[in-house]
Amino acid sequence: MTNDRPDTQSQTVAKPNRWIGPLILLVLLITPIVILIVSNTESSTVAWAQYEWDAPHWLVLSATFVAGAIGGKLFGWVWRTWRRRRRRHAMELEMFRRHAAEEGD
Repeated sequence: MTNDRPDTQSQTVAKPNRWIGPLILLVLLITPIVILIVSNTESSTVAWAQYEWDAPHWLVLSATFVAGAIGGKLFGWVWRTWRRRRRRHAMELEMFRRHAAEEGD
């Protein structure tokens, strides 16, 4: 009796490594930031809204990076929401025009 099914143990399916690209991008992004933070260990005076305090440079740089990442995410979310609403409004207007044209015939 012959077995028509291929032997699954002898054949291995190569799976693509989809995590390699994002990992390399993350390393290329994080490495200069870490070098910048580690290189600036002295303190400086931070002034904001008439308040002043001394803070280490690494803390100021880290807070700036985190604030920029959060701001970028929020901007992207607002931009996508605005475009989605604009597109939906255009589609509704087009449907209204088609419906009005059909009613007018």
